[in-house]
Amino acid sequence: MLAFPFIGQTGGQGAGSVGSIKWVLFAVLIWGGVQVWHHHQRAVVERDLASVADSNGFVPVVTAAGSAHNVAIVLAALNCPSAQAQRADALSAELTRLGLANQRANNYFASINSRDQMPLLNRTNEVLGGEIPIVIINGRAKANPSAEEVQAEYSADN
Repeated sequence: MLAFPFIGQTGGQGAGSVGSIKWVLFAVLIWGGVQVWHHHQRAVVERDLASVADSNGFVPVVTAAGSAHNVAIVLAALNCPSAQAQRADALSAELTRLGLANQRANNYFASINSRDQMPLLNRTNEVLGGEIPIVIINGRAKANPSAEEVQAEYSADN
C-alpha cells in the first residue's frame, strides 16, 4: 500500500492529516466559490445582453472603422484544431453555401470617439467574452450563433 506523507505531519501516524484535510477542503471551497462567482457574472452579462438583443439575439456593438456592410465577420482562432475554431470554420462554410458574404478573422478592433459610447464598448466586450465563434454583422454581434440566426440577421437588415 502506498503512503503519502502529509504536509506539516509531526507526530505519530496521521497526526498532521487532519490539518492537511482542512487545507484541502478549504482550497476546494475557495475553488467552488470562484466557479459560482464566474457563473453568476456570466448570467448577469447574459441578462444584460438579452435586454438589448433583437429577435435573432444580436446586440448593437461598436463597429470597426471601414467595416463592410452585409459582410458577416466570424471571429475565432484561424488554422486551429479547437472545437470553437472548427465551429467557426463550419459556420463560415455554411454561410458561404447560403450565399452570405462572410470573412473569417481572429481579431477585432474598434474604438470610440466619446465617453457617451462607453456603454456600447462595454457591451461589445461582453459579447466578445462569450462563446466562440463570435459573429458581427452590420453593427450587431452574437456569440456562437447558428447559420440560420446569421441568415435571419442578414435578412433583417436588407
